[in-house]
Amino acid sequence: MNFGDYWDIDYLREKKDEIKYYFDEIEKHYKIFFEYMQSAKLIHDKWEKEYLKGMDFKKADEMTEILIKSIIIKNQNKKSKEWHRFAGAMTPQGQLTFYDILTKHIKNRYVVKGRPGTGKSTMTKKIAKAALKNGYDVEYYHCSFDPDSIDMIIIPELSFALLDGTAPHELEPENYDNVVDMFEFIDTDVVHEDEDPIKSIELDYVKEIEKAKFIYRKIYEIHNELEKYYIDAIDFNDVNALRIRITDTIKSLKK
Repeated sequence: MNFGDYWDIDYLREKKDEIKYYFDEIEKHYKIFFEYMQSAKLIHDKWEKEYLKGMDFKKADEMTEILIKSIIIKNQNKKSKEWHRFAGAMTPQGQLTFYDILTKHIKNRYVVKGRPGTGKSTMTKKIAKAALKNGYDVEYYHCSFDPDSIDMIIIPELSFALLDGTAPHELEPENYDNVVDMFEFIDTDVVHEDEDPIKSIELDYVKEIEKAKFIYRKIYEIHNELEKYYIDAIDFNDVNALRIRITDTIKSLKK
């Protein structure tokens, strides 16, 4: 379906300079947006390294094994499947996450709390790997900020979900949720999160994210201005006729 067939081409040609201006502005602002996000990612990596200094991965691995044994109690003896998706994204209004909708019918929901670098994603990946090995299907939900990191997994056949409930996709546990606190595996004699450098790094990270959000809102506003030209150029009677044809086709297929 090519909606360009319903444009008033003469009108768009008349407005080509204005349209080009908005396209150029969007491209320019996206470049700035990605620069801020890249900067935030580098700061976040430094933030993680500070917590890694005091992380007891042996204890974290022990907790992971306990969870695996309590969750995966039998082998399905079938070939497992996996899906890779996103549960949310950065939007002009800020971070948007669909945890509640995606886990609405899940009976066993585990909310992982912790800090950057405390092994939340690593734990999630290990549980997912064990589920796949035992024949269970797994839905992976990647972090939109760092796609190598996993924010959530859902194992439908076990009615199980494990999700990262920390900022920017913060989720407060409900009464029926199980909570896994990764901060328990941090040596607080080594890591002082209320002091520098951690405090300064955290503030720098927040500043870069706020800059990115501001630019993203600007992109959204510019896009709305650009969209007005195409709204004025479109013949909505033809679009509506197309909608009716498609609806009638679907109804005839059902019959």
